Amino acid sequence: MSIRLPIPRALVLAACCLGGAVHAQDRPWYVTVDAGVSRASDPDFAGGKLTTRQGLAYGGAIGRQISPDWRVEAALMYRSHPVRQVSSPGFDARPGDADWASLFLTVNVLYDFGGFKLGTANVRPYVGLGIGRAQEVDADLTAGGAEREFSGSGSARQFMAGLRWDYGSPWTADIGVSVADAGRVRLTRTGATDTVDARYRATTLTARLGYRF
Repeated sequence: MSIRLPIPRALVLAACCLGGAVHAQDRPWYVTVDAGVSRASDPDFAGGKLTTRQGLAYGGAIGRQISPDWRVEAALMYRSHPVRQVSSPGFDARPGDADWASLFLTVNVLYDFGGFKLGTANVRPYVGLGIGRAQEVDADLTAGGAEREFSGSGSARQFMAGLRWDYGSPWTADIGVSVADAGRVRLTRTGATDTVDARYRATTLTARLGYRF
């Protein structure tokens, strides 16, 4: 025997079921503080290339557990990579304080797999996808000893994977890796109209401390 529900009633029923799953969790909301190390791919830049070193990454997120396995969060991450060498014509080859940096603002959707016990903790592997905006991709370089700053913005996307530790308290911790990509971004020199197109991509290893409320 088949059972038919009117579409509005079916939608209400589904919403109630989802709401029950959410409210069954005592602390569905969480905030995090993130920090780690990052490595950017060396981009083509103004007829040459920027060669970068490993840099640092800082950020955080606010999120909500929407089911036992799914999470959604709004996140930001700042990455800064020192520039070791510049082969672009007209720029100093070894600038002193040059860097290749970015600020990503993304909405991430994450899926937590079934966990396993590690001591007193329940550890759950996860994967995630994020989309948003590279609010600022920035290159601080020098030419003839004078500073030249190029910056621009564009769409952003990232893939994430890692492990999340749950000790049965409001606190959580995880370690993960993310690959962030803004594609080719048009950068404009500050105080001028010069533009440069450069590809931004970075891989970041991150440690995260979270608190649920």
